[in-house]
Amino acid sequence: MNKEVKIMISKIFFLSGTPGTGKTTAANRLKDHDFFIISVGDFVIKYNLYCDEDKKRDTKIIDDEKINTFFSKYLVDTNISKPIIIESHYADVIEIPCELAIILRCHPHILEKRLQSRNYSPEKIRENVQAELLGDSTSHMLEKEELVEKGAIFEIDASNFTIEETAKKIIEIIQKPGNFQNLKAGWLSWLSDPTVHIENYLD
Repeated sequence: MNKEVKIMISKIFFLSGTPGTGKTTAANRLKDHDFFIISVGDFVIKYNLYCDEDKKRDTKIIDDEKINTFFSKYLVDTNISKPIIIESHYADVIEIPCELAIILRCHPHILEKRLQSRNYSPEKIRENVQAELLGDSTSHMLEKEELVEKGAIFEIDASNFTIEETAKKIIEIIQKPGNFQNLKAGWLSWLSDPTVHIENYLD
């Protein structure tokens, strides 16, 4: 199945990151640069690709098997000719061969304010800031051995970037990944950043 997808679709890229880091907004801007954008969260809701709901956390519990079965068929049936960006904070669960993955990062203080502006509950804000502080999105993507082997996982600190700057950096990495060895996964750690007060976020 994966082999068939690779034949039909020329290039697929993953865009991940903690909620609030700017994935969806940047991905939407990339539509203007001839990319086909797949926001997984929208498909999860539209096609019921989840197994349960966590009402306390106001979130869907995704079904990995449903998601992969759906997208393997969708990508072949749709026969998309443009380069594809699959955007989601759980993009790592998708078992489709891709060229590279980019994780957007955001300083915990800035992320906290963004999530507050979305009216997230204090518990949900704390959970997401903790995830960013610990680099969860990067850690999960690093479990994809094929990407690790070819050094194709990158991190962008988009804390102070405009949407245009973030989109531009994503395009630059996609076009010439070899020029961004300094942005390979692991270069950024909020745990070693003296401006981050870790005790405010960790239990």
